[in-house]
Amino acid sequence: MTQSDPAPVSFLPLALLAVALPFLIAGSAPPTSTYFNQVVAFGGCGVWLLVWALTARPSLAAQPASASTQLLLVAGTLLVVATLTSSAPWGQRLAPLACLVLAGALMHATAAATRAGRFDDWAAPLMTALLVAGLLSLVVGLVQVFRPELADGRLVSYPTIAGRAIGNMRQPNQLSTLLMWSAAAAVWLGVRERQPLAWMGTVLGALVFGVALTASRTGMVGVLLLALWGLLDRRLPKRVRWLLVAMLPLYALSWWGLEQWLSAHGVMFYGEDQLKKTLHGDPSSSRGKIWANTWDMVLAHPWTGVGVGAYNFIWSMTPFPGRPVAFYDHSHNVVLQLAVESGLPLAVVVLGCALAALWKARPALQLADDDTARSARTALFMLVMAGVHSLLEYPLWYVYFLLPAAMLAGWLTGLVPLASPSALSSAPSVSRLAEVWRPVWAASGALALAGSLWSTVEYASVAVIFEPELSWSEPAPLPERIANGQRSVLWGHHADYAAVTMAPKPEAVFEQFGRPLYHLADTRLLIAYARALLARGEIEKATHVAARLREFRNPVAAEFFAACEGADRSTTPFQCLPDPRLPAEALRPTP
Repeated sequence: MTQSDPAPVSFLPLALLAVALPFLIAGSAPPTSTYFNQVVAFGGCGVWLLVWALTARPSLAAQPASASTQLLLVAGTLLVVATLTSSAPWGQRLAPLACLVLAGALMHATAAATRAGRFDDWAAPLMTALLVAGLLSLVVGLVQVFRPELADGRLVSYPTIAGRAIGNMRQPNQLSTLLMWSAAAAVWLGVRERQPLAWMGTVLGALVFGVALTASRTGMVGVLLLALWGLLDRRLPKRVRWLLVAMLPLYALSWWGLEQWLSAHGVMFYGEDQLKKTLHGDPSSSRGKIWANTWDMVLAHPWTGVGVGAYNFIWSMTPFPGRPVAFYDHSHNVVLQLAVESGLPLAVVVLGCALAALWKARPALQLADDDTARSARTALFMLVMAGVHSLLEYPLWYVYFLLPAAMLAGWLTGLVPLASPSALSSAPSVSRLAEVWRPVWAASGALALAGSLWSTVEYASVAVIFEPELSWSEPAPLPERIANGQRSVLWGHHADYAAVTMAPKPEAVFEQFGRPLYHLADTRLLIAYARALLARGEIEKATHVAARLREFRNPVAAEFFAACEGADRSTTPFQCLPDPRLPAEALRPTP
């Protein structure tokens, strides 16, 4: 350590705050069940980045970015541009935009620290935090399955399905991916710190048992990938490789044991239902239908897409007689989502940059020393796990997965050896790079912290609409709470939803339909919108919206369509008229 270097800083507490804690928060407040999980991840990562930028050694910022890092930054920049140019309401694009910018800054910072050999700045704290998050989430899952009466909604989220672990993220697939990340972290930390094989076997066995508790088919794929990692990676110690392979039969045994135990206690193991659906030709639930709908939308908007944040509105307003009956705001496939929102050309470029970055990272995987190669392969396994999950759902749309994934990408690309490190480190531009990147990292972290605080204040103004007891003082009347919530830039669409669905005459608040329709259309909102259009004399549009609602076959809409039974042809209600099948763009709620 040179005299100009500051004293080493332990970043583990910050990693526990930014990475572990978001997975463990059980408390929630409507209208978003994972708001606190996500805002803590966003603000916590901002604090970590800010502290690191202010205390990092000067040499860190001077590390030149690898071609892999540069390609990923180009892909991220294109996504930022696509978000900026979308037609969706600005406030609903601001949060995704901030997340993309912070993810890019974290990736670059992690790559720079890795390039300088500072694993204790990002990589080691990240892996330790993920291991802690996984083990504590396993405890949560055990309570939810075996002692559900102990779930209090504060430390342990209430289980929604008997015999199935959902974690405090309230989603079994997310829990399974976290547990797989934790397993990879245990392997890396165990080998790095020369932990006894018994320690590693105990930790891995517990985490794999946790995956079985989720009854997640995504988790099943994850265990297969874990065993495949053990089969293929010759840089791992031989005993560790066999241990990874042994996780597959252990998973099968856990599955069988859970089925037997729960059945003996009068509870059906949810995995049994999952297995039946898979064997009977429904391996992805209703995803096949939503993927087919999304591809049709891609073909209808191939060049520029429907716009970032406009997916739900365009899908809801497009005729799809065979659509899935749930209301979706995402295609549940990251490739299709890129294509449908941003167009095929941009999707090809972004995915091409990601694949090219992976190709250029090969030296870290193949040519490096054993320690570097093991680190690179661990990061790759974890990114592949997130990628597989992203082909079935959208974990990277959750901050607590996106930001750690960005750090993993920075770790992997930072491990790629430079062609001539000595020549690059002595270049005249190095000092200028050091001067530029440190304030960029610090500003990104400070803005993320400030943004998380601002977001929470705004969220509170909306949450009291749905839970008045959250007010600091005597709750204001509902109309006043709604009007106050509508002033929120980030979360005002929830207040708009309350306003338009509760209005006696929805046409009187017609200008307030825009934000909620772009967020998530549901039965109440579509009925209110159809009635508002009818009152404005736009009968064709009202009939079109009603026809789309009929496609969802939602029981809540039964009363709305009851008028169609035995209706006289001369006085046919608008919701019973033939479908005009208008273009979805024509249904935008313009005053």
